Amino acid sequence: MIKIVFFAPYPDILPVIEQVFRERPESEAIRYEVIQDFYNNRLEQVDADVVIARGFTAHTLKRKNIPCAELKSTGYDVMKAVNECMQKGNIERIAVVGAFNMVYGAEQMSHLYPQLGLGCYAEDDETKLDMAVHQALKDGNQAVVGGYSTVQIAERLGVPAAMIHSGIEAVNHAISEAIAVAHLTRYERQKRDEIANIMNYSFQGIISVNRKGIITLANTCCHTYMKDRKTSLAGEPVSKFFPDIDFGGVIHDKQKILSEVCKFGGKQVLVNCVPVEGDSEEFGCVLTFQGTEQIQAEEGKLRKQMHSDGFTARYDFSHILYRDSCMEAVINQAVKFSYADSNILIHGETGTGKELFAQSIHNSSRRRKGPFVAINCAALPENLLESELFGYVEGAFTGAAKGGKMGFFEIAHKGTIFLDEIGDISPKLQSRLLRVIQEREIIRLGNDTVIPIDVRVICATNKDLKKEVAQGNFREDLLYRLDVLELNLPPLRKRKQDILYLADRMVRFEHERTGSRLEAISQEGKELLLRYSWPGNVREMRNFCERICILCEKPRAGAEDVLQALPGEWGGEEQEDGKQTDGRRTDRRQAAEPSRGPGSLGTGNPISLPSTGCHGPRLEAAQKQAVEDALELCGYHRGRTAEYLGIDKSTLWRKMRKYGIEG
Repeated sequence: MIKIVFFAPYPDILPVIEQVFRERPESEAIRYEVIQDFYNNRLEQVDADVVIARGFTAHTLKRKNIPCAELKSTGYDVMKAVNECMQKGNIERIAVVGAFNMVYGAEQMSHLYPQLGLGCYAEDDETKLDMAVHQALKDGNQAVVGGYSTVQIAERLGVPAAMIHSGIEAVNHAISEAIAVAHLTRYERQKRDEIANIMNYSFQGIISVNRKGIITLANTCCHTYMKDRKTSLAGEPVSKFFPDIDFGGVIHDKQKILSEVCKFGGKQVLVNCVPVEGDSEEFGCVLTFQGTEQIQAEEGKLRKQMHSDGFTARYDFSHILYRDSCMEAVINQAVKFSYADSNILIHGETGTGKELFAQSIHNSSRRRKGPFVAINCAALPENLLESELFGYVEGAFTGAAKGGKMGFFEIAHKGTIFLDEIGDISPKLQSRLLRVIQEREIIRLGNDTVIPIDVRVICATNKDLKKEVAQGNFREDLLYRLDVLELNLPPLRKRKQDILYLADRMVRFEHERTGSRLEAISQEGKELLLRYSWPGNVREMRNFCERICILCEKPRAGAEDVLQALPGEWGGEEQEDGKQTDGRRTDRRQAAEPSRGPGSLGTGNPISLPSTGCHGPRLEAAQKQAVEDALELCGYHRGRTAEYLGIDKSTLWRKMRKYGIEG
């Protein structure tokens, strides 16, 4: 049922309104009330889904955001009133006076009345209507056309007047528009109530702020922090409650504030504040907060739950960032390994992501619902590592926990155990580990009971275990047990296409995470990244990106910024005369300069186009290899490659075409 209140603009229209409501096809679904409109009606007290009004009343309702459908007056309605007014005597000038949305543009009809002067006096404030009528008369107008109030003023002054009537078509159109507005208003109210319910059931405080910094909405959680306050927060400046937050920067400069500790209602809270996109003045930013005590309590509960549920792997293959084809081949091989249940040995330098691959293999295997237990064999002493791996019973040694303890192999039952830095375990532990892997059973320290286990073993090392076997530091039979499937992770320096990709992703991540000013690295800085050897691999890359985001205070990092953030030295060993033995530059500032000629770029031996010392096919092969190496080093950028080789770009293009080099 839709409830409509119709403000009748003049008494004579009442029968027309009643007739239209009665003849409407949906009349049974409409409950309506007709009220005589008059000056200074108390519009806020109207109880209806939608209001129909004309002139000043319609304008006021819309300004107060009260759902309204306007009873409009057409040009034909104004013409009828003008014709009626002309019949009242020898009148040469008529003024059309009334609400702006009702009479504006009436003077455009003056061409229909060549012998008549027609003026328009449109107002948007009903209190100025009396002044408008007097001004019209002062301007020489002899009669007045307008709404009900205008005609009353004219009659009081003894001036001929005619009222603008609204016909049955206008009434019917206004009712149709009112029904549409009512449906839309109900839908918006329903969605608003749903959002309000969601906000009020949230355990976080949520505050909506308009562009002027005024609170427009605050959920019930906010009031639990301010028990002494009885009134709503809406209408208050948000800076009154959070004085330390730069809301101007959030609203106007679109800056985000994430995880900032503030005080609200006398309690410490963790605040996030983000801008809201859109042109409406009602939307500036949204602030959410949660008490730090509550966060700490929930974190403790989560940790306890995770410990009781066992160990889990957080990453899968989708978390591995790469663009280089050699990395794609390694991932494809790792995916194949995940389908099997054999032991895996992952070999790679420090920082290449060995545990990331181990977790991804686990999450892609049939054991993904089981536990994933990771332990660094180099981080614990031999005795402690043995007890952690295999467990112990009560009284097994001095300091043993009451009731004993389950070892990591038992915890990993039906899942995967990841032994990092396996090359650092002692010979004694190697012997025991060999039996566990071979027999798939363990014996706790201080006990004689055999416990069967179903565990997949993934090991990782940055050492060459075959060399360790040759030197007597690692058991050969254990190596063959572990090395059923072997996965070799390439270092970052061999993944040229990944260096700039990872740097870009990690810089953008740090920019979003910390709000740092740095957004990108310049081309000169990228060239330095390609020249660096990255001994710490991806871990070093992550540290570098975090470091440069802290050190660089501008949106785009140049070569000097990159050099400041990169560790170590770039130059080679200098001779007594100041020249370097390997042809590289002597300091960081020179490393940032553009390369000029062969061998000025790169961290290894210089590459140049051979011209002497070899002839015929050998010369052709050597030149082809030099071009290929230079292209790879320069990321297949022809301009930088030509400059690097000390030749013209057209010469480089001809050599690429001659040797059939693509890219």
